[in-house]
Amino acid sequence: MTINVFISDLDGTLIDTRERVIQAHVDGLHAIGYPVEVTQVRSLYRFTSDARDLLSQLNLQLNESEFIRYLRGFRDSFYANWELSQVFPGAFEALQKVQSKVEYMRLITSRQYTDQTSKEIQRFGLHRLFDKIFTRGDLAHAEGKDRIPLYPFVPHRRRLIQLALQDIKVDGEVWVVGDSMNEVKAAQSLGLTAIGVLTSYSTKDDLAPFARHIINSISEIVQLI
Repeated sequence: MTINVFISDLDGTLIDTRERVIQAHVDGLHAIGYPVEVTQVRSLYRFTSDARDLLSQLNLQLNESEFIRYLRGFRDSFYANWELSQVFPGAFEALQKVQSKVEYMRLITSRQYTDQTSKEIQRFGLHRLFDKIFTRGDLAHAEGKDRIPLYPFVPHRRRLIQLALQDIKVDGEVWVVGDSMNEVKAAQSLGLTAIGVLTSYSTKDDLAPFARHIINSISEIVQLI
């Protein structure tokens, strides 16, 4: 088996951001006067859920102005509190072994903000493992748009994968690793080898229809090579 390109998702796949995202939701809601507790959000939160779904579970109905301010508060908290995240155990060692066996290593993320994401990736040292990084902000720039909507998720994710491949002559397998059903679904729909990891909230049943392989964490990726 010749793996030409290895593409990995970031949040939930390489970095555990669950507590950070929960805190960002709390801070965003506090910014508009809703005193929710961390334990309250944690009990309801699903890693892949839409913000509006979380608000519904909290029985909160925001007007459009409140919703925009909530999202801004969420964004500011998320990027400011990067220390609440950590690289999953064994990720570096596993990716170094993959790096020695493939020609291209690409990192993709549905985060909007490129500069903040790049700085964070450098703080964690992940930039040494990937030759290029692509965000949703990069996709917007490539398509000549101000912004690419996060939802529906699969359409933008497909285009993000394609952007990561655009300068590559693919002459072997392309592996795409992600932690959510829609991430692996996007990869499968492009005819690529989709690999699901169970380090987020997705279960084997969620990932099985779309992933060729399912592993417990990115540390196990070397077992597939």
